[in-house]
Amino acid sequence: MSSPKLLKALFASTLFAVSLTTQAELPEWLPSAIQLPVPHEIVMDQALGTRTHILQIQLPSDPAPHFADWGSALTEQGYTVDESMLFDGRLLFSGKDIESGQIAILPSDQGEFILQVDVSRLTP
Repeated sequence: MSSPKLLKALFASTLFAVSLTTQAELPEWLPSAIQLPVPHEIVMDQALGTRTHILQIQLPSDPAPHFADWGSALTEQGYTVDESMLFDGRLLFSGKDIESGQIAILPSDQGEFILQVDVSRLTP
């Protein structure tokens, strides 16, 4: 039988491992200002040519409350943020090596949420 301390330690180490795995899965082109909600499942990480990248993750809850944090963090890291499309579930950004990028909530008929981050880089 397991002791409560052993279970607590096992649970804590599992959470730590999940965090490391989640962070290790993130593509190098994704600005570090965009911290993805946990838990999430990456459903697509695709390059279109050499400059355009798309990441889609599935989430159990609505990621819309994260837009303010993402916008602030992107601004702090030197990106230009455009909130004019927030009504449509999209946060636009550009700057540094990114010509254009967006964080968007896509419709899902499975009761979960799909968050897409796509960027077009200035250089490959």
